[in-house]
Amino acid sequence: MDLLQLLWGWLADPNVAYLLLVGGILAAVTAWSIPGTGLAEGLAALLLGLAIIGLLQLPVSAASLLLILLGSLLLLGEIYFQSGGYLGLSGAIALGLGGLFLLPPGAEQRVAPAILVGTTLAGAAASFGLAHLMRQMVRRPPLQSLERLIGAEGIAQTDLDPEGTVWVRGETWTARAVAERIAAGERIRVLTVQGLRLQVTRVAPPPEASEPSADAPDPALGSVGPAGVGGAMAILLSVHFLAFLGSGFPLTSRTPAPSEALEALRQLSGQLGARPIGEQVAFAVPFALIPIAVGALFALLLRLRDRMLLSRILSFALLAAFGAALFFALHRLLSALLWASPPAWADLMLGGLTVVLLREERRRSSWALSSLMGLLACSGAVIYLGYLLPPLAAVALLLIMILYDALAVHVVGHMQRLARWALEEQLPMLFVIPLGIPRAKTQGPILVIGFGDAILPAVLTLSALREHPVPWPAIGTLIGILAGQLLLTARLSAQRRVQAGLPFLAGGALLGYGLGRLLMQAGGFG
Repeated sequence: MDLLQLLWGWLADPNVAYLLLVGGILAAVTAWSIPGTGLAEGLAALLLGLAIIGLLQLPVSAASLLLILLGSLLLLGEIYFQSGGYLGLSGAIALGLGGLFLLPPGAEQRVAPAILVGTTLAGAAASFGLAHLMRQMVRRPPLQSLERLIGAEGIAQTDLDPEGTVWVRGETWTARAVAERIAAGERIRVLTVQGLRLQVTRVAPPPEASEPSADAPDPALGSVGPAGVGGAMAILLSVHFLAFLGSGFPLTSRTPAPSEALEALRQLSGQLGARPIGEQVAFAVPFALIPIAVGALFALLLRLRDRMLLSRILSFALLAAFGAALFFALHRLLSALLWASPPAWADLMLGGLTVVLLREERRRSSWALSSLMGLLACSGAVIYLGYLLPPLAAVALLLIMILYDALAVHVVGHMQRLARWALEEQLPMLFVIPLGIPRAKTQGPILVIGFGDAILPAVLTLSALREHPVPWPAIGTLIGILAGQLLLTARLSAQRRVQAGLPFLAGGALLGYGLGRLLMQAGGFG
């Protein structure tokens, strides 16, 4: 075998082809954001050219190319919208999902989980690093007139009474309110520039006060912005990525067999999928009753005078369920990284790690730690339910929960009080996305997303991926979820009040699943 054949075979390795592809995309994004050097452009052309040579020799899945394209667009979106790294993080996770589906299910090879995790983390680090670099560049003394800032909108970082600081176009400015006092967190617009001080006014009167919810940002925001869009998409994509990785998809000859518990769930799901539609729908009802019962208990708790005991019982139950899901997710991820089930001593270490993380989460109010633990726990719940429920039962579960979420948020209203209680008690039930500069502790405007909004739609994605011979129904479901999130954030910005999340997210999942089924049947796999 000559050198050219060795090089050809090396490029045909899916791990090598994927690394070259991701490296080329990151180099191209860098070249787009910092043009003119020629180095990044040349490196991007070289890496992408080699990646194409390798990919042409592989049975690449069209679904993976769609996810990789989505990731590239999100990385470019970070440059234009400057979300603080959140859009780039979403793009990095989408690239990881694309690598997971690079080859169709059943192929002899697949991209190693360690490479998927490593490239995703590298892409996320590059995104936040680029966002930091762009902020530093903007903070430099301007060489040209500051008239470009006139008309720009931003957020007040401190109270303007009449002076304070505001965040406009990626940097902090000293500002003076030209009329009435402006509170921290309110949207502002630049009227004039005097030296290095901005003259600003409030964009709109502050809306009526309302309580935070699991589905809406602080009402004082007025606009979710790129940070909220990118952060929400990053959460949804991360839950899917961790669940797919922990499930061992796509299954190949190198993928370890599911654990006995997952195999038992899979067999039960297969038996249920062969039963009539009515029985499958009835099977989903108990899973819908769990969050409904929690909401009913919380509504009862609010009516009791002495509610300390019930509050402690409910808090303990939530923490126990969260810890179980967290341990299960860690166990499955370790199995995926080791290509085998971890030994007993490793499970003991994971159990200890779970306890330590729970204690740290209770002791500190770090949004980053809480969100990381939430991503792991949500992925564990998705793996369990995704293995247990066939697609039809998952569809029935989503339809029930869409109706319940709309009633609980817009009619009864107890979901808003449940979100406030979870924030006050620091219970692991919510994802918190800072809409300003990311901080170690949550301060200023935030977007809050309930765990259920991330878990339930992803269950249908994983169930579809497990049951159908091609990934189109699963990819359609995922894209529908992301489209629903975009509509939800747009409505939050327009309405500036609490919104139920599942009608958008789960509704998008159902529409995407239906379109994916149509594509599958059109391809002759129905």
